[in-house]
Amino acid sequence: MPGAGLSRPGQRSLWVLLDVGLALLVLLTAGDIPNRWGVSTALWALIYGLTVLRILSVWPAFFRLLARNWVYLLYPAICLISVVWSVAPRTTLVGGVQITMSVLIACFLGWRFDPRRLMLLVFATTFAGALASMLNYASGGAITRPLHSDVGGLLGIYTNKNMLGHYSGLCALIAMTFLLAPRTQVPALARRVALPALAICMVAVMLSKSMTAVLLLPLYLGLMLLLARNRLPGWLRYGAIGVIILTVALAPALMALADFDPAAALFASTGKDATLTGRTELWAIAAGEIAKVPLIGYGFGGFWAAPRFEHLHFLVLQAGATAPTFHDFIADVGIGTGFIGIIAILALVTTTLRRALRLWRWSGSVFAAGCLVTVLWPLNLALVEPYLYRQHELMLGWMIMMGVSLGQLRRADLHPNRKE
Repeated sequence: MPGAGLSRPGQRSLWVLLDVGLALLVLLTAGDIPNRWGVSTALWALIYGLTVLRILSVWPAFFRLLARNWVYLLYPAICLISVVWSVAPRTTLVGGVQITMSVLIACFLGWRFDPRRLMLLVFATTFAGALASMLNYASGGAITRPLHSDVGGLLGIYTNKNMLGHYSGLCALIAMTFLLAPRTQVPALARRVALPALAICMVAVMLSKSMTAVLLLPLYLGLMLLLARNRLPGWLRYGAIGVIILTVALAPALMALADFDPAAALFASTGKDATLTGRTELWAIAAGEIAKVPLIGYGFGGFWAAPRFEHLHFLVLQAGATAPTFHDFIADVGIGTGFIGIIAILALVTTTLRRALRLWRWSGSVFAAGCLVTVLWPLNLALVEPYLYRQHELMLGWMIMMGVSLGQLRRADLHPNRKE
């Protein structure tokens, strides 16, 4: 673990305890859990203060880390600079400072913890959210109300049904990683909890009625099994391949004979429609506005704060968006910071993906597969959900934490006896 700040064993333990506490606080707060009780602002103020003090204690080493990971600073820098041309400078300035702090916090946590420990920390917080949500559901709302969203999806202890679905999906993928990993690589408690956590999270995803999570989670669990197939018993591995072949071969014919439309059934069961709950209309609005200022956008957060766009805000609400977002990270970045912002956020995402793929090529381990799958998850979600562009956001933070942490690894760390 890098730069503890002080060298005595007792002091190092104190710093480790502080960093674990900071990480848990960040992940819980960014994960929407405190929002139902209205304490998020106070918690972020505490997080900012603790992070600044912690960074100052190890500043020279942290500065070198930022120099090695400068690509993660491009997007927040552009967000801050966009105050110069923003249609709502005050909003852009506040948002720019917040996203800069969010990125610095994520960089620090990625530096302090290796990928396996980051998974343990995120597993602890997301499973806590899923478990508390299911307990709230089972008790009829004893923890907090309302229990369900306007469209019937379970909220649990979150403010949005999609939060429950998406974070439970991430937890399920990490739980699968723990189940497949060798026993020596997973703490005993985490391994014992992994199977019930997987089951609870899958139920939470279904009850949330988050169509994105419901559709993607089986695919990602399958991808995890495919990447970690060497850890599966032979009969299960080849049996699964046989089932897939039969399904692909027979499913279309059986659905045609039964006159069954799977898309219509899926939309009906989740309360969706062929426009993806108005997302196609949102994207059309975004494309029209981005085309007017394609290079620089309207300033980070400026479009949603400027009175001159109120008629478009109304159209966004009509299309089904209940929050200031176009439900696609490319559109949301483009409306705020234009083409230069899109290039910066794509550089951030591709850097993390490249480092995850590099680890997979080097080791091919279950944890390497888990790293790859869990950074693909937020990217896939961000194509139709409001992620990877905002301040105080868990998915963006996870992408940066993992990228920085993976960047610390060297091939010799994975294969100590192998010469470069």
